Amino acid sequence: MKAGLKRAGQALLKLYPVSISLLWKAPLVLALVVLPEFIQHVVEIQLGMFGTKAQRIAAGESPTRMAFGYIKIAGLVLTILAAARFWAARDRGVPWYRLSDIAWGRFALGFLLFGLVPAAPALFQAQIGKTNADVAGIIVTIMLLPALFLMLAGLFGDRTTPVRAMWQRSWPWAILTALLVVLAFMPAQWLHGMNHRWAFGAEPVLVWTLMIFDSVLVGLLAGLTGTAFYLGYAPFRTSVSPNPNPERLTRRA
Repeated sequence: MKAGLKRAGQALLKLYPVSISLLWKAPLVLALVVLPEFIQHVVEIQLGMFGTKAQRIAAGESPTRMAFGYIKIAGLVLTILAAARFWAARDRGVPWYRLSDIAWGRFALGFLLFGLVPAAPALFQAQIGKTNADVAGIIVTIMLLPALFLMLAGLFGDRTTPVRAMWQRSWPWAILTALLVVLAFMPAQWLHGMNHRWAFGAEPVLVWTLMIFDSVLVGLLAGLTGTAFYLGYAPFRTSVSPNPNPERLTRRA
């Protein structure tokens, strides 16, 4: 119990310092979302999104902006996964981009259970109502929380941790992971929204400055979230296996 609390405390303390170090340790990982985010901002500025209210509305409905938005979302997801995998691969001494190292079966099953099944109640929203569908989705997500670790095990190339242990012993670490993700995502997301608010009606030089900063911020947001996933999984992996590698990050990073 005491060792577990110590590992949890280390993970919380390491979240921001370790994540920020991605700027110089893994800039290519963050670039997966920084570049599409910046390109979208260029399009938004050209469309006049930070000008008058009418321009803002028109730009927000622009198909061009929406197209780049989809690319940015894809980049955000990829960066979160790549950032999480970067730390695991670094501990194991393999390149983070080596896809053959991923345990695809575990990753796919975990993604299906944790990423897709909780969305099923939304398909019956018309029959049961939006509130009931939302509540059901939350309940299913909580019930399948250990499946997140199955997905992460696959992403990290962990083929040895027993699946049974993920369901029986991962609950405290899954809750820690959820807390880490909230602490990683929410402050950066708030600042991301404020950047846009500050840019509305501002002088061009300030708009460009804010949008350049915002592009890097979104990269950090993704890096923080990915690191949170790793820092939540690492102590769980250590608790069920004698292999000390997952703990190296929390000791030395």
